[in-house]
Parts: sequence; structure tokens; C-alpha cells
Amino acid sequence: MDHEEIRALLAGIEPSEAIPVPPGMSAIPVAPALDGGGDAKELEEWVKAAGGWARRMPPQFLGPDATERDALFYLLPDKALDGGPPAAPPTLPTAELIAFMPTTNLAAARTFYEQGLGLKMAGESPIAVTFDANGTTLRIIAVETITPAAHTQLGWNVKDIEASIRELAGRGVVFERFNGVEQDELGVWRSPGGARVAWFKDPDGNTLSLTQF
Repeated sequence: MDHEEIRALLAGIEPSEAIPVPPGMSAIPVAPALDGGGDAKELEEWVKAAGGWARRMPPQFLGPDATERDALFYLLPDKALDGGPPAAPPTLPTAELIAFMPTTNLAAARTFYEQGLGLKMAGESPIAVTFDANGTTLRIIAVETITPAAHTQLGWNVKDIEASIRELAGRGVVFERFNGVEQDELGVWRSPGGARVAWFKDPDGNTLSLTQF
């Protein structure tokens, strides 16, 4: 069913008055919508996109012969049932991701990310340097102080971790070793799931990683 067919189906169902609802909203029983040919998944997706949500009616509002399906309803804004174009889809799933990393020394960070890691610089300003990380924008931002996190802040999924380590080591990147972590001669740790991981740090002590799945 398309947007208008679902809207018309739900708008044609008598709202339930058995339970209190917020002003400007209606409780639409699910059972008549399913009986009218609606697909449960399509209906729920439409309701969420319209600003509503699915709910289960409290037992005290149900009759003695009510079934599990009778307990389900959609809480919908009245304006969603009045017609109009479909709700706009969420923007972030289709928006480009921007990654940020802090630095107290923009010149040193630029040298590390450009020459040490081989990333292509895409722009710079007095407070930031921007790199193209295979289509993802990486902005290195100048800050006054940094407290490096104890966990990985940025990582790359590589096809051949050994080759990548040797390449970066040849550029001057130093790979980390940790007490209590079983790592091979290149500093690679194998996770319980089979992924191989190696860590290194940028000039500000931010932890970065390579992972081969």
C-alpha cells in the first residue's frame, strides 16, 4: 500500500475513546487496519514516519473477551490523518558523515595525517585542516588542551593489515603495544571474533587503529 492508501485506511477507522490520549492525537485500533488489508510492518513504518507510535492498551481498558490483537493501537497526530504529502524521510541516514579529531598543534597534526597516513588534504583554515578519507571528511580541529581518550577514536578497515602496518611504519608511524594484550611481532591482536587489530597514536595521543575483518 502507498502513503495515501495507508492514510485513508487509518483515517476511516473509528478512533478508540476507551483510553485517554494527548490533545491533537487519536488512538486508532490496529485490528480493523489489519482486517482492512494493511500490512503490519508497512503500517508501523507509516505511523512512525507520521510522528506516531504503536502502543498496547492497558488491561483495565479492555473488555473480558478482548484478544491480544484488540489490545494494540496506533497513537497518531490528527493532522497525519487529514491527508497531505508523506512525511519527509530522516535526513541523517543519507547525509555524509564528518569525523572530527582534536589537536593542540595543527602543523604537527597536518604533517602526521598528510605525510604519515597519506591522506589527501581537502582544505585548511587557521583553526582546522580537512582531509578526504576515502570519501569521508575528516576535520582536524585546533583546541587548547586535550585529554586523550582511553579508547580508539578513529579507525580504518583494511584488506591486508600486515601490508598496511609496514607501509605506515615506513612513513614513521609507531604501533602500540599493551601490557596483557597478546600481540604478534607487528603489534597485531586477534579478537575473539577473528578480526585482527593494531593501534597507533597521532601526535596528540589520540588512539587510532587498523582492523582487518
